[in-house]
Amino acid sequence: MRGRRADRHPGGQEPEGVDHRHRCFRRVAARGRQGRAGGWHRQRDAGQADIFHAPFAPGSFDHVFLCFVLEHLAEPVAALRALKDLLKPGGTITVVEGDHGSAYFYPNSDHARQALLCQVELQARAAGNALIGRALYPLLVEAGFGAVRVSPRMVYVDASKPDLVEGFTRKTFTAMIEGIRTPALQSGLMGAAEFDKGIADLCRTTEANGVFCYTFFKATAVKISRADQEA
Repeated sequence: MRGRRADRHPGGQEPEGVDHRHRCFRRVAARGRQGRAGGWHRQRDAGQADIFHAPFAPGSFDHVFLCFVLEHLAEPVAALRALKDLLKPGGTITVVEGDHGSAYFYPNSDHARQALLCQVELQARAAGNALIGRALYPLLVEAGFGAVRVSPRMVYVDASKPDLVEGFTRKTFTAMIEGIRTPALQSGLMGAAEFDKGIADLCRTTEANGVFCYTFFKATAVKISRADQEA
């Protein structure tokens, strides 16, 4: 989670960032010391915290940015409400999430599809939701935000885009699915041979005539007053 505060400098704004994993905080701090944190250059700009117990006063932020967080939470609406409390009146939020149900590829493969569904099922068993991208609008509305707008952001990859073939299809998405092999087998969701065939078929989409596409969803919303919300 990242937020933008206007109270640090009268003439400008300064970002704050939190993550519940301490290793992420250490990584940002290290990048800041090396001058590679994109403006997150001081250790106090980022720290370890929990969304439900963030160390900020109500109304501290004019904007909150949340990326690939809600999919891991059992109570996404409660998290959004907690973040809404940190916004000043009229403050805004941006939320970005993926949706594994939006993955399409050529050549098509039932084994690859089943391996992907293992990820969806394992995340659901951990009280998360790998299909949450499609739900951003109703979640933000339920949390009490106004002016909710959601736009799909498709990543389309074929051989004419070698950087995306390598960086997204192979090293991001396929690597993620490959990474759940052990829990998928231990849970009995797939057999070893079938799962490995699914990974091989996902890798097949990175070859000369392969295609892979996936849709992320970007939502923006505004903190509105209770009176406006009831109007």
